[in-house]
Amino acid sequence: MGKRKTKAKRSLSALPKGLPNRTCHSNPFEVTKKQRRPKHDVNNRFSSTNNQKNPSKLAESLQRRQVQLRNSLGSSKKTNVFLDRRIGEYTMTSEDKMLARLVKERARRSQKASKYSLGKEDEESQLTHRGRSLDQINNHSNIILSSDEEDGGDLDAVDTELHFGGSSSGNPYGPLNGQSDMSLVYSQRKNDLDDLINRRKRRKAEKMQSKEKQVETFQSMDDNFAELSKLLQFRDKEKEYQVNAEKKRKGELPSEDKEMADWDKEMKTYLFERRVTATDRTKTPEEIAKEEAERLHELETRRLARMNGDFDDDFLSDISDGEDNILNEKKIKNRSLGPESLDDAEQKNNRQNYKVKFAADGLVYIDSDGKIVDDSLNKGDGDEGVESEFAEDEEEDRDGYENMLLSVGCRVKGNYRAEEQYDGNEAWYEGRILEVNTDKAGNVTYSVEYDDGDFETEMKPSNVRPLQKSRVEKQNEKQQKETSMLLKRKQKKAKEKARKEIPYVFEIPTTLEALHTIIGSYALTGNEASLIVERIHTSNSIRLDKRNVEKMQNFYDVVIRRFMAVGDAIHLSGDGGQELNRYNQLNSLTRTLYLMSQDAPESSGAVWIRRLGVIQNAHAKRLRDSEFICEDSDKVTVWPSVGTVLLLRTLGHIFPVTDRRHEVVTPAMVLLGQFVAQTPVSSMYDLTIGLVCSALLIEYTREAKRIVPEALAFLSGILRLFAGASGGSKVPSLKHNLLEETLRQSLYYHKIKDIPPLSLEKTDMEGKSMPLAILNAALKLAGQCITILHGSILDSEMELFDDLLNSLLSLKAMISKASPPKVLEDRVQKLSSDIVSMTSSCRGPLARRRAPARQEIAIKSLAPRLEDPLRYSMSKDKGKDATKAAHDRTRREYKREHKAVARELRIDAAFVETERREEQSRREGLARAKRQKNFMWLESEQAAMNQQVRQGGGLLSGGGMGAAREKAKSAKMGIKKGGKF
Repeated sequence: MGKRKTKAKRSLSALPKGLPNRTCHSNPFEVTKKQRRPKHDVNNRFSSTNNQKNPSKLAESLQRRQVQLRNSLGSSKKTNVFLDRRIGEYTMTSEDKMLARLVKERARRSQKASKYSLGKEDEESQLTHRGRSLDQINNHSNIILSSDEEDGGDLDAVDTELHFGGSSSGNPYGPLNGQSDMSLVYSQRKNDLDDLINRRKRRKAEKMQSKEKQVETFQSMDDNFAELSKLLQFRDKEKEYQVNAEKKRKGELPSEDKEMADWDKEMKTYLFERRVTATDRTKTPEEIAKEEAERLHELETRRLARMNGDFDDDFLSDISDGEDNILNEKKIKNRSLGPESLDDAEQKNNRQNYKVKFAADGLVYIDSDGKIVDDSLNKGDGDEGVESEFAEDEEEDRDGYENMLLSVGCRVKGNYRAEEQYDGNEAWYEGRILEVNTDKAGNVTYSVEYDDGDFETEMKPSNVRPLQKSRVEKQNEKQQKETSMLLKRKQKKAKEKARKEIPYVFEIPTTLEALHTIIGSYALTGNEASLIVERIHTSNSIRLDKRNVEKMQNFYDVVIRRFMAVGDAIHLSGDGGQELNRYNQLNSLTRTLYLMSQDAPESSGAVWIRRLGVIQNAHAKRLRDSEFICEDSDKVTVWPSVGTVLLLRTLGHIFPVTDRRHEVVTPAMVLLGQFVAQTPVSSMYDLTIGLVCSALLIEYTREAKRIVPEALAFLSGILRLFAGASGGSKVPSLKHNLLEETLRQSLYYHKIKDIPPLSLEKTDMEGKSMPLAILNAALKLAGQCITILHGSILDSEMELFDDLLNSLLSLKAMISKASPPKVLEDRVQKLSSDIVSMTSSCRGPLARRRAPARQEIAIKSLAPRLEDPLRYSMSKDKGKDATKAAHDRTRREYKREHKAVARELRIDAAFVETERREEQSRREGLARAKRQKNFMWLESEQAAMNQQVRQGGGLLSGGGMGAAREKAKSAKMGIKKGGKF
């Protein structure tokens, strides 16, 4: 390693080279804040020098605690530590320690302990049992044997001698109480046993007598109860059930019986609920999405396999074939039955009505009248028909044997040595064809090897017949052929179905044109188009793969645009019938939008915000362009399209509308308010869309009960247009409207009885009944506003509904002159009375608040309040009695102590964990150093060995074969196999 060329630069604060470095005190006026001495000594002031020299009490206590914990941690889990467990070795002084030990020793030697000693020291110790010395007990005189008698089975010495023999001189049990005569003992013993037997018999007889008496008592009680039961009158349960059922049907049951009936019904419904095991749990949305995607992928794999003709592991369970009974139909057609015969279905039905019975002629069928039925018709379907069929087949086969060319390995029957048989006898044996020979004339001969090992050559075809199959084999073969035909038909049908099916898995279309291309390629109806959109979302959900966020965000915008396009088509062409069914398409797209919003709320919110911005910009452009359009033109509208309005209606189903501020709903409400307040109305379409936008505003604010002044003003303006009130409308969009005369004339000249609902289709908007439908819808919305906001606006109904009330009164005066439908007249009357009743009970008009007086503005001057320090109490305890205050103080003290203990435990746990980790790292460091030392030694040894090999054993000393030296002399030092120098 060479010298470093670049040297480190010397700092400006260092002394020149060669001058001594003298440490001198710094200037007192240039001392930093850390070195400055404090002017006054204050307790608990933070200072680095002060804390180092004089640590606080808290630091000292923490240090002592850490020392104790470190010692305890070091001595824990160690069994080889000597601990002196003598009394007071670590905790007492020497005097206290000696006194405690003396007391313990005296207690040990007290008289109480001598109670259990065997004897005094000068006496000989003896072992006793029940007060008797063991030395005095020579033999066990009492033997206890098991017995089920009441005496316990105890045997005396006399019993033992009588049972097992023995003499008085050689009696091992000792003398028999001075009785030397065994006859007296025997007679006395016999009398005792007789008494015992008589006593047992008497007791058994008494027991049987008591049992008989008990049975007689029960029987007499039963007889008495039977006599009493005849005097009782029991209710008719069946009749009571019928009466209750009739009352229940008519709804005349009392309240208690109704509650019990409802309870019984609910309990019975629990029996039909699905029972699940405890291991079943609610699956997460990710698991549900994964299972649904896997199902679609499996269906798509099966569809592609069927299209390619691959039916492995495909049971075709979803394919039904209408030709399953072809064979049965053929059999019925081929049967030659008489004109009076029954068909197969009737025979089967009649056979089911017969009873089977064994008679002298065998098994017979008996009808309902008990007569024997002829079963000849049934026999035609049984074994005889099958046997005749197989017999015919066998004859046909025999006719064709001679013209049939058999192949090698075919199982046959051969006429063994036909030329050598006597008197034309035939002996047919089973065998197998080994060779098929043909001569120049075209004659065929066979070489057959029989099963018994014999062999015959040059056999004529007339002497060789193919082995006939049994009846069961033919039936199985025929059944297999039918099964294979059925399977082929099903496979063909499945292949055609797979080609016509809609794919189950699609790539994510990122543009509306790509989605329309997919729908145009596979969908024929509106339901199929909705199914394609649902499958795209299911197979590419964000819950399956987070990398699909960007693509699914683009697809979300595509679905929104698709929704708007379908809505616009509804306005132009209507629902489209069962084939298109556009309203169901909107419902399906709404569900898809909701599910995608649940999968990724953030990305869906961003898409909606961007789409609302596009709608607002387009509306602003239409407003600017409307200034250059003639006012009389009613073909160009500034209002948004029907698809846009329906999209805003869907917005309320996807996001919550009750939030105070929502990043999507709040801008949508502002946009709807802009539509209603600023967009000019010039046609019936504009009036309809404006009414729908007002309904959306009311729907958004219905649950939160917010006030929407734009919607209320627009409704009031519509009513003024129908009433023709002077002063015009207060809404800018309805001023100078050209539809006023048309709307008023609709009240005078109408020919309809039932008012149609408000429609968004173009054909309905151009109808003559549309003005009345608009008026009816406006009155309904006004009634909803009154119902929603009543009682929730702090008695401000008078100011809020003043404009609406004036419009209703003007319309009421107009209706009195015209002849509108009765429904409209009643509705206007009801709304007017509701608003008048609300405003009459409310407060009067608000008055302006006066300015504050000088005395109210001035700050009050109060004398300071002094409290006795001896009777100090916390503000929390004021107003409480002494017991309650003491209880609260104790509770707060306990809470503080509890927190302190928890804090100490946390500090101790952190310290113990730190010490444990340091100890573990220290042990691992020592082990690592030891391993490194061993590795270094191994590397040095390996290096020395490699050096010896390179030098050809120059460092070797001692014996050996000298292979390395020979290698060095041969000038092949360092060459490895397959390598270079």
